[in-house]
Amino acid sequence: MPRLQRRRPEDDEEFEHGAPPRQRPNRHDSDQDGELDSQDGMNVDGQVGIGADVQLAKKLVRYALSCEYSRTPIRRDGIKERVLGNQGRSFKRIFALAQQQLKHVWGMELRELPVREKMSLQEKRQAMKSNSQVKTGSGSYILTSTLPDDYRIAAIIKPSQIPTSDDEATYAAFYTLVVSFIWLNGGELSEQKLRRYLLRLNADQNVSSEKTEITLKKMEKHGYVVKRTERPPLGQDGDQTITWHVGPRGKEEIGLDGVIGLVRELYGVSSDDLEKKLRASLGIKLRTTGDEDLEAETSGTLRRNSNREDQ
Repeated sequence: MPRLQRRRPEDDEEFEHGAPPRQRPNRHDSDQDGELDSQDGMNVDGQVGIGADVQLAKKLVRYALSCEYSRTPIRRDGIKERVLGNQGRSFKRIFALAQQQLKHVWGMELRELPVREKMSLQEKRQAMKSNSQVKTGSGSYILTSTLPDDYRIAAIIKPSQIPTSDDEATYAAFYTLVVSFIWLNGGELSEQKLRRYLLRLNADQNVSSEKTEITLKKMEKHGYVVKRTERPPLGQDGDQTITWHVGPRGKEEIGLDGVIGLVRELYGVSSDDLEKKLRASLGIKLRTTGDEDLEAETSGTLRRNSNREDQ
């Protein structure tokens, strides 16, 4: 009777041929792998989000540079429409990143323009009647330099070559001079007085190839000056009154420091009499030693009274 041989299990055959035995997957290990995969996904998504913000910030920088090149105000609505698109809620975050790039790479920053003032009597009355909240910002920006004063010289910051460097330098000198005239006259200059100043300067021949009227309109468009025309009320006779005021770009780009620098440069040698007249024309009050002593004495009295109340 033949001897019966028992058949080896399949597991033994696999073990002899070097194949590892089959094992059931560990539930704990699979859970850990799932957690790691989910963490990797979160990291990837976070990096994608940061990269998208950086790209939007670069796009905002390019948009700001192009607007400033043509002296066009950089409006908040324009940023949302042309840069952010459907990411309008990320304005503050993208704006902060763009500011960092502008400061560290370009030596510039976005500065918000002041709110347009109510100049005419009718506008002031309408503002008093309306119960609307006062705007804290205009929503429009311009690019300004953050370089130290030692680097803000003509040898470093040269005028643009478009249309030509001479035309750009002449235009900058002219609008700085007109803004200075307005500020030195208390912030308001009549049409007749402005024309008299320009006639003395022989502006039609000395400013540029274009007419002075065209240059003034360009200054209005760029926001350096504001032309205000007031007509008499209906039913009353009288001539219209035209006055010139400093525009939002003129206030931010030139400012009182620019006016003071222009006057000192024109007069050459500074003197006490010149500084006194300059401060009086600009409405700048000089702080005296007596005012500082009075302020220190007042603050000291307030601190002593506060300490007594605490005790």
